[in-house]
Amino acid sequence: MSTVEGPWSAASRRPAVPGTDRWTVGVDVAAHRSPWGGTAPSRLHAVGDAGLVAGRALCLAPVTLLDPALWVWPDDGDEDSPLCWVCLALTC
Repeated sequence: MSTVEGPWSAASRRPAVPGTDRWTVGVDVAAHRSPWGGTAPSRLHAVGDAGLVAGRALCLAPVTLLDPALWVWPDDGDEDSPLCWVCLALTC
C-alpha cells in the first residue's frame, strides 16, 4: 500500500469509517459471450487483501483488478456492471 495519498487513492475518494473493511474492485477475467453476439455485462467483485496477490475475489472467482481511484465497492455497480451477489453478501 502506498504511503502517499492523493486524489488517485481510494482513501481520498470516500472517508474511511472506523471498523469497516475496505475492498478493492475486480471484474470477471473472461466475460461470457452472449448468444446474440458481443459480451455479456462484466460482473463486479469485491477483492480483499489476500485476493490482491491471488487475483481472486471473495467468492473465489478469478478477477482483473480495477483502478481503486475510479471504482469503489459496492457503490459503482449498475446494470452494465452488476455486483456479484456472493461478494455482496460476504461484505455486508
